[in-house]
Amino acid sequence: MSKSKMKMNPSLGVILHRIWAVALRSIPTRFSSIFNFVGCLAMCYLLATAIGFVSRSNDDNSVIQTNDILQEDIQVQEEMVAAKKEPESPPKTILYWTPYYNRTDFTVGLGQDPFIKFGCKVTNCIATADRKLLNQSDAVIFHALQVNSRDLPAHRHPHQRFIFFLYETIPNTSVPCVGKCLPSSQYTPHYFNWTMTHRRDSDVYVAEPYGAIAPKYWTLPAQLPDELPPDTLPANPAVLLNRKYPHLANRTKMVAWFASHCPTHSQREDYVKELANFVQVDIYGKCGTMECLPRNSHRCESLLDDYKFYLAAENSLCPDYISEKFYRALTNDIVPIVYGGADYADYAPPHSFINMADFASPKDLAAYLNLLASNEALYMEYFQWKKHYAVVRSPKKGWCDLCAKLNDPNSQSQSKSYEDVAEWWVRKLPCYPGSSFLSNHM
Repeated sequence: MSKSKMKMNPSLGVILHRIWAVALRSIPTRFSSIFNFVGCLAMCYLLATAIGFVSRSNDDNSVIQTNDILQEDIQVQEEMVAAKKEPESPPKTILYWTPYYNRTDFTVGLGQDPFIKFGCKVTNCIATADRKLLNQSDAVIFHALQVNSRDLPAHRHPHQRFIFFLYETIPNTSVPCVGKCLPSSQYTPHYFNWTMTHRRDSDVYVAEPYGAIAPKYWTLPAQLPDELPPDTLPANPAVLLNRKYPHLANRTKMVAWFASHCPTHSQREDYVKELANFVQVDIYGKCGTMECLPRNSHRCESLLDDYKFYLAAENSLCPDYISEKFYRALTNDIVPIVYGGADYADYAPPHSFINMADFASPKDLAAYLNLLASNEALYMEYFQWKKHYAVVRSPKKGWCDLCAKLNDPNSQSQSKSYEDVAEWWVRKLPCYPGSSFLSNHM
């Protein structure tokens, strides 16, 4: 309503005040009673007229407001109807062309159920191992270590994405590869559109077989210090200044290491051998004298309850390669000693691990471990991160991201392929030889 209209419609209180003033002026004490009677009649008439005028004005405003509300309701209903009329996205078929080792379902599952079970935002993807569905598949996944050049689809449709899938590292130096090397001749130029690996520069980053760390959003404070819940007292100074950690009494051993591959490209076994000269190291598996069967079982992990530290040493020092060893330690409340080619600060909260690379020699590392072992408060600082973070042993986010990307119009409209996938994976950013590390830290 404009300002001019607002001025033409004075409030009821103002009008009554004006009428009352007129009435008083129309009833002077010197006038006769007949004039008083006429004045009263005039006052009543003016009062009734004023009330009717204001009521009509309010009714007009009410109609305007009601019309606005009705118009908004109609618009919302129209938008809801339009949303219901939008066609659902057609399902996206993901074909596993090769198995993942001995699993035809890539350990993920078949059909649409996995994407629903994982809690993906986009769930219209259907995984299959049926090669008869090749032509209608939107993505075709190849496990790089099981690719046979004589058993590859000869043609790729414009709507399809051929995906290079790999979790393992493949060092590329004169030292023999750990596992199978990636032969350049095996892959036709521009054959693969996307990569799906543990490296974060992949088209689809996936860490499923290894692990991840996720924040507990409900525990993260907006500021430090955080406000306390109702009826909660601050920490007792007497407890803070006299801390006891009775559960550490059972941890009487120093360092544990589970390893079954020796020798390795990282030459981790040479570093551990030198470290054992200064601190106790119990080695389980083919690389040592102790054994726990079945390997990687809950029974073996329970052995870690006796130890203060665990060696999460990788068999190769390759970009972004952090295996399940690291997450095994974090899950079992034991401090990991890491040795790998990834930037661990990007993967885990501060003060949750000890990095070999931060010490000039195994002797210096051993001295620090002995210091922590003799000071419970310093040792327990390595578990403060658990207040706000949790370990995810088998994250499925990468598979959800794949489904979302297959539904993303921008991703589908962009034309991309790798002229030489081995150039990206092996040669552009090479793995670091363990011999070079040891020459600087021994």
